[in-house]
Amino acid sequence: MAITVQILGEDVQLSGNPVEILCTGGSTPAGSKNYQILLKIISQDGKLENFPKTAVVTPNAAGEALFDISGYVDQPVKRKFQYPVSGATQSYPTEAFNIQVQAGETWMDEDGITQTTWGSISDVFQILKGGSPPRQLALWNDASTNFYQIYLQGGKWLTHRPWGDFVHPEQPVKLYFMVISNVSATYKVKAVYHDFSEEIYSTPVALDTDYLYEFNCNPVDLGINMENGAGNKIYFFDVWLESGGAAISDSRRFHFDHKYCERPFFVLFANSIGGIDDVYFGGYTSEKFGMTSNTAFKRQTRDATVYDRTLVTTAKEGQNKWELNTGYKATGQILHLRDLILARDVWLLYPLLTPTNRIIIPVAVTGFDDVIIDRKKDIHSVTIEIEEAHSSQFNFDNRLY
Repeated sequence: MAITVQILGEDVQLSGNPVEILCTGGSTPAGSKNYQILLKIISQDGKLENFPKTAVVTPNAAGEALFDISGYVDQPVKRKFQYPVSGATQSYPTEAFNIQVQAGETWMDEDGITQTTWGSISDVFQILKGGSPPRQLALWNDASTNFYQIYLQGGKWLTHRPWGDFVHPEQPVKLYFMVISNVSATYKVKAVYHDFSEEIYSTPVALDTDYLYEFNCNPVDLGINMENGAGNKIYFFDVWLESGGAAISDSRRFHFDHKYCERPFFVLFANSIGGIDDVYFGGYTSEKFGMTSNTAFKRQTRDATVYDRTLVTTAKEGQNKWELNTGYKATGQILHLRDLILARDVWLLYPLLTPTNRIIIPVAVTGFDDVIIDRKKDIHSVTIEIEEAHSSQFNFDNRLY
């Protein structure tokens, strides 16, 4: 007996989507009972906790068993990004999980003794933290395609942000990329000024299949001047990867929003397909503070003074909160915000005493149920509420930062 293993979804998959393994060739031995097909799930790089795991399925009449292992491999990932920006690229060896599977069979023989056999271990395939909604999966299924073919084989950056996105001149603009084979590439950023003169940043990068790569895209962070003449600022910039003179990624365009903003806010979040996106909030901002407390009653003593109390505060904690308005954004930019609203890992780059000096604050989008597009009223801005992912009984000293 030999079980054949087929990894559906191909070499790189999202943990929140079905991660299906089809096992075929099952056959019940003569005189046996309780025949089942086993699947051992192996964390080849040791990044997943408490592995290996073993799943069991009773095959159908054709000897087939379909395993969905997404519940095993959809584990938390400690996400991070580079800030302040330093250089063009940053690689992350722990963002994609390397997985192998091993099929086996188990049954009870004629003597009532359980028998188990195992086949060979599969090649490595990878899991990225993320997922796609049912509608997206259905469309891919109808087109006989999947995440791997569209984004990895198709050389797309791992983002849903629109082409031509508007960004602030100080924004840490980021794109994430993953390759299907090791390649020596060139990372290019072309800045185009208002007079249509150009300046290109170019640097070699060695890309490895075992890494997720973060690319810093703002040309100012890469040494290109914002102005190359009086008032002649960068109008837009294009970002792409190439190898051997041919593009291996899609080209993404960004426009600079040069309108004055007294206190710009930037929010970064782990998007749905393995990358981290950044969003500029240039509208109004409200900073809030929430407090919770517990009290207990203490009987007054005979020697009590005016300083003593009968209601004692036993616990008190505070939490910073913000309302951030996007300012005007085009429809594609507004739709992209849905990914931010759904994200579990979100960070605010909070401007301190000097607005250009920012610190990273982990935050959470606390809830959202509002109009994002109203074509009759021509609404082109959204306000979200976020709160700091910390609470404390102590106050932050803003005089120091």
